[in-house]
Amino acid sequence: MKMKKTMRHPLIVFGSLSLITTLLLVGVLLYQVKGVTDNDNNHSVRPTSPLVEESRENYQLSDMATAYQKEIFEELIQAQEDYQSNQANLTKETYVELVVKNFIADFYTWSNKTGRNDVGGLQFIDEEMKSNFRKQAIDNFYENLDYYLKDYDETSLLTVNNVTILDVNLEDTIEVVDEVIECISVKASWEYEKTSLEDVEKFQNEATFILTESNDDVVIKAILGE
Repeated sequence: MKMKKTMRHPLIVFGSLSLITTLLLVGVLLYQVKGVTDNDNNHSVRPTSPLVEESRENYQLSDMATAYQKEIFEELIQAQEDYQSNQANLTKETYVELVVKNFIADFYTWSNKTGRNDVGGLQFIDEEMKSNFRKQAIDNFYENLDYYLKDYDETSLLTVNNVTILDVNLEDTIEVVDEVIECISVKASWEYEKTSLEDVEKFQNEATFILTESNDDVVIKAILGE
């Protein structure tokens, strides 16, 4: 899969990438839950989920992780070790797939979040982009989470229970303004557990993730909505 995206009219700025000033977050954070109006600007800041298991400096598992998150987290740690000891395409592809799976399972799951400020998946985002990514998430995908927590039982909220990798390109490129950037692209879809939430079908369930290698690891640079 070759990325033929040409981004000349940014909608949301994600952050910086190499020699390019900005790479765009186009799809996932543009999505908002329809039919819910935010009339209250006094959002309380709630504590984020505590982290109790740490495999290395920047991969951590919350004690509120779902069963699916725990399962794929263990797979991620093994894949990372395999990749760092043998950087072949096979180990890289497995590692990249599991980074994306773990991000999706955390970011798109609401049932274990404490509020709109408790954004999941940040550890998989490029360090330079985390702050802006978190702000965009709070103002968009997580915008109405406090209302859902008030109106629904936590077990009725979004919980990702399966991620399917549809395509991986380890030698992809993406055009940003007038530059072509080498990257890794991963297209994935995911499923939510069936709950009493009536509008679950309105939530995003597919995207393409743009990643790059950084110090023997891979990080997410952008997310393109389908």
